[in-house]
Amino acid sequence: MPQAAVNIWREYERDLWAPKTELTVSEWSEQTRVLSSTSEERGPFRLRRVPYMQPIMDAFDDPEVEIIVMCKPAQIAYTTVLENIIGKSSTEETNSVLLVMADEDTAEYVMTERVHRMFQDSPKLRKHYDNGKFNRDSIRLQNGSYIEVAWASSVGKLGTKSFRIILLDEIDKPGYYAASKEASPITLADERAESFYRPKKFRGSTPTLDTGNICREIESCDVVYDWQAPCPACGVFQPLRWGPAYAHWFKDGVYRADDGTWKKLGQVKWIGGRNATAKQVAAAGYECGSCAALWSTVEKDHAVSRGKMVARTEYAGRRRKIGFHINRLCSLLGKSGDIPKLVDAWLAAFRSRDPKTIQGFVNSTLAEPWIQTITKRSEAEVLKARANVPPQVVPADAVGLTCGVDPQKSGFWFGVRAWARDYRSWLIHYGRLADWDQVFDLLFKTAYPVEGSERKIRIWRAAIDTGGTRLAESDPSMTEAAYWWIRKYGIGRGAMVWGTKGASNPLAGKIHVGKPLDKMPSGKPIPGGLQLILLDTDRLKDQYHYRLKSAIDGDGDQPAYLHLETRDDYARQILAEEKRLNDKGLQEWVRVNPNNHFLDVECLAAACADPEWPGGGVHILARMIEIEAQKRSTSTGRAKDGERERGGGYERPAWLDR
Repeated sequence: MPQAAVNIWREYERDLWAPKTELTVSEWSEQTRVLSSTSEERGPFRLRRVPYMQPIMDAFDDPEVEIIVMCKPAQIAYTTVLENIIGKSSTEETNSVLLVMADEDTAEYVMTERVHRMFQDSPKLRKHYDNGKFNRDSIRLQNGSYIEVAWASSVGKLGTKSFRIILLDEIDKPGYYAASKEASPITLADERAESFYRPKKFRGSTPTLDTGNICREIESCDVVYDWQAPCPACGVFQPLRWGPAYAHWFKDGVYRADDGTWKKLGQVKWIGGRNATAKQVAAAGYECGSCAALWSTVEKDHAVSRGKMVARTEYAGRRRKIGFHINRLCSLLGKSGDIPKLVDAWLAAFRSRDPKTIQGFVNSTLAEPWIQTITKRSEAEVLKARANVPPQVVPADAVGLTCGVDPQKSGFWFGVRAWARDYRSWLIHYGRLADWDQVFDLLFKTAYPVEGSERKIRIWRAAIDTGGTRLAESDPSMTEAAYWWIRKYGIGRGAMVWGTKGASNPLAGKIHVGKPLDKMPSGKPIPGGLQLILLDTDRLKDQYHYRLKSAIDGDGDQPAYLHLETRDDYARQILAEEKRLNDKGLQEWVRVNPNNHFLDVECLAAACADPEWPGGGVHILARMIEIEAQKRSTSTGRAKDGERERGGGYERPAWLDR
């Protein structure tokens, strides 16, 4: 063809006529993709940084495979894989792509900060982008390909549009469980590809519960693959798992090797258990399941780089739907796969004694589903937590008392709990009061004797439920009465009293300081304002039952004991709520008995002692008592008779008991 004829075609027009390459997604990514300035590792995409992603991306090119499922931890380059699929499929040929995120904010961020930037930062992609049309929701390239982003609750709005490629992200997030008269977002998204002969669907998520979407998707796959790494000592390939207790899909702690034999899983290993020192944590490694050799992080990373995908079970026949399972131990990005760092995070989660924090590690790091046993206890089982402590007597190990008060139209329910420095605790007093005067006497005048001592102590910190939805709806004046009372008596007289309220939205932790209130519900001004504490009551109930079980079993951490004469009426109210699965597949506390007041006051009393409470937890109180004792010992030389009383091993300052 004469040169003049060639020159009449523009570069992007010649690209449109160019034959399709035979590159796989992974090969195309290494040749074309440039990671943007927002990425931690910038520059050309390199498979050696994420070797486990190569077979996952290349499965997209397998004509036999229609659906790919990936169960993964957070921050493992999953979004980058989706971007690579979008880039290759939309520029190598004309395609329609639908990217679905869990919520609108995430969808907008990924489209503007990730997908748009991918086309801008990769020179070979920029020419397609510069001559296309785009906005925050869609991109239409010069070759006719179009990419649209949606969020789980908006998929139904795309009913008139068809897409050959459907990419779903974080399908275990709440957005995918939104109640609707239509089918689920996953089903609605799938329907957008019904008119195509060769549709491609990609679904991925960090898991939550074992009943969540991603677990159901993995379990419905024709075959599931794990990235297996060779042991540096014996060469046996094996999937990396935290330990047999956190290997949900591996029965009896064994796995299928590439040769079809069954072998023992390895595990992360360190000395010292939950009480490991910093030196012991730094020496943590991965123990081979076959030869028990301990790999360092460097050896583990080298093994991961030489790994391969191996089918979890034998399979025959079709591979229409395939799954992949990766956890943070496989990561070579930054320090995310560093074994001592992971062990440190694990220990911090368990030392928090917060089931939600532990679940966060299991889900986001181990990529394992959280299985919380939902048990129905009897009243007799609850009363097994009784200790040999008489009512209204403070155990000698206790350093402080906290109290929860739940105002109701029928009276004021309360519970007083004694706390040791290590967060062991004992219920010492519970019941119902008639009016605010009796609440005043309980919080500011009542002193409880200390076991084995002539000393008495008063309540250190108290929380009053200011009503929340139920009380405000039944009698708004009671909420206002609680506000006025707390405003008048909240601080002083030996106890610090706070108003609390259940948070309407999930909190970053269990406890959060709310915004100051300057008006009553009726609109009356509050002179000086009022500060409420917002509580994640679901997490506090999880924590209380965790501690109660420790007391019942006699071998757990931070047990919550009951006093010797605790009766059935208390146990009945503790069992007034049960953990159940809702229609979204999520666990929530449901009232099965209208009288749950003692459960509420236990959560309030526990919140007062918690490290997240303003001013710190009961261990801070113990340290303050210790420092006060040291000061007094230094200034007086020795204590006067009767001045030094032992409580939990510490001399108590007068300011606490006045």
